[in-house]
Amino acid sequence: MPKTISATDHLPRSACPADARRHAVDLLLALAAVECHASVGGRTLLPGLLRDLVIITTRLAGRSWLEINADSTAAFAALQTTVHPPPLPELDQILASVLSERFGLPRPRQHPRPGPMVLPVCR
Repeated sequence: MPKTISATDHLPRSACPADARRHAVDLLLALAAVECHASVGGRTLLPGLLRDLVIITTRLAGRSWLEINADSTAAFAALQTTVHPPPLPELDQILASVLSERFGLPRPRQHPRPGPMVLPVCR
C-alpha cells in the first residue's frame, strides 16, 4: 500500500494537530500489519484489518470533513459497509486519495513507479 504509506508518512512531521499526528502513526502501524499479512501470502485482506484501516482513516480525516466531501469520498464511504474489500492496489488508491484531498497533499499517481518498498520488519 505504497500510496497510502507515502501520504500518511508526511503527516507526523507536519503542522497538523497532535491528534492527527497520533492517528497518522496508528494508520502507519495498521498499514504495516496489512503489508505483513500480504507478504506472508495473505491473498485477501482480513476483515479486522480492513475495519482498522477504515476506522483510523475516518478518525484521521474527520467524520465532519468526510460528510462535507461525500461526493469525492464515496469510494471510501463504501468501504465502511463492505464485507469484501477491493484488491489492495484499489484500496491503496482509495485511502491515499482521501488523505491527499483532506490534507492538501499531492494526488497519488494511478501507476506508481515500480520498485521495492521498505517497511518495518514483521516478526
